[in-house]
Amino acid sequence: MSKARALFVDDEPRILDGLRRSLRGKRGEWEMAFVSDGAEALELLAQQPYDVVVSDMRMPGMDGAELLTNVSRRHPEVARVVLSGHIEPEAAIQVAVAGHRFLTKPSDAESLIAVIEQLLIRTSSAHQDEARRIAGGVRAIPTLPEHTDGIIGLLAPDANLSYAVQMAMHDVGLTAKLLQLSNSRFFGSRPRNSSVESIVNAMGVPMVQAVAGAGHVLRPTSAWDPAIEDHLRTAWRHAVATACLVDFVASPANRPHAQAAALLQDVGRLVCLAAVGDKEGSAVDLDAETRDGVPFRDVGVELLHLWGLPPPIVTAVAQRDAEQTPDLSGLGVAAAVRTAHLLIQGTESACPAAGRHEEELAQLLSHPQLKAQAVDWRRAADEASRQAGLWHSHGRH
Repeated sequence: MSKARALFVDDEPRILDGLRRSLRGKRGEWEMAFVSDGAEALELLAQQPYDVVVSDMRMPGMDGAELLTNVSRRHPEVARVVLSGHIEPEAAIQVAVAGHRFLTKPSDAESLIAVIEQLLIRTSSAHQDEARRIAGGVRAIPTLPEHTDGIIGLLAPDANLSYAVQMAMHDVGLTAKLLQLSNSRFFGSRPRNSSVESIVNAMGVPMVQAVAGAGHVLRPTSAWDPAIEDHLRTAWRHAVATACLVDFVASPANRPHAQAAALLQDVGRLVCLAAVGDKEGSAVDLDAETRDGVPFRDVGVELLHLWGLPPPIVTAVAQRDAEQTPDLSGLGVAAAVRTAHLLIQGTESACPAAGRHEEELAQLLSHPQLKAQAVDWRRAADEASRQAGLWHSHGRH
């Protein structure tokens, strides 16, 4: 088995020397290269494959954001880690768009090694390299065209915290990016089970606006094919309806992760289909739900893993279509999302390709956690579907 390959980029010789010393114990497992500028890094990447690139942000000439943006375009299969000190908020958003993971400088060797080792893992068992290539090139997740006005409203000077929370909780891309950033000390790390609402409250409107604005700028320039747009619209409504319903299905402790996983359940579909107009030669099969032969779900799971989202969210997205047999002590995140998903399948917000699975749903609804609640779950699902339809119709509250 060949060694993993990691490339480190920093214009300060003492930083590179410190990295060499602190990572000496990994020489038996990794092949490492250390360079002092972005141009040299791109030359090395063009000559031989690397698995991970770790870059400082503040460098003369080509800075880290430009380097990592180039890497995302030319070598999307390479995981991108930002290792940097304090920078201004405007530059921080460049970091957020360019990188997969973020570490503060100075960073202890254990933290750096842990991040690199996580990024060396491929989540797709059957399509490891292709899933990494597709997911690795994603820097932001686009917004559906009819929700663009909502993002523009969020970017307005008078946008308030309540509106920012509502937009984040109904926008797949904004949710994913905020969760990515919130799990990094670089952006002021939150508890691992923070809700999207608490993340928005902690980050504040200006930072949320900056993140939303960066994603808005990166929206595909080509018009989406009408069939693809309809496909995405259906998936989005299903995700929002599921997220609304899982608020009641999940236990209070699991609710933040379950809501996020429900909203992100089809993120792979969104990134695979949204970029079709901008990616020549990419083959999408709507019936098979694949891009270049890779299942949409594999791409989505790989992306969430790359972005460092909490494992319960990644697992729940990966297992959305897997039959769940939860322990009697509690549903857990994956089973809560699966239950809400199956309930929504009986409403106008159903995902046509996913099926009904009524026997499994009956078993899940008999779980003590749900039977203990005086809730008509079918009626609750219809109401969640209705709420998702209202948001879908208006694009914003």
